Amino acid sequence: MTTSTLPRVKWQPVKGEDRERMRAQAAKDYAAGSSIRAVAAHLSERWGPVSFGLARDLLHEAKVPMRSRTSGLRRPRS
Repeated sequence: MTTSTLPRVKWQPVKGEDRERMRAQAAKDYAAGSSIRAVAAHLSERWGPVSFGLARDLLHEAKVPMRSRTSGLRRPRS
């Protein structure tokens, strides 16, 4: 896949094919176990600055079921 010819600046909206590709990549990374912050960092490597909020929005648009905040971190009750 090719990326946009111009690097994206933080304030520019992501539209069209780029947004579809970002959405698919975000869903794939999150399903593989990455955190939303890790998804944002991975997307930033390819498409320029991606915030936590944008990564979260992309996951919601892709209808990815969100994990709880403490997924796997709580100890069972004694």
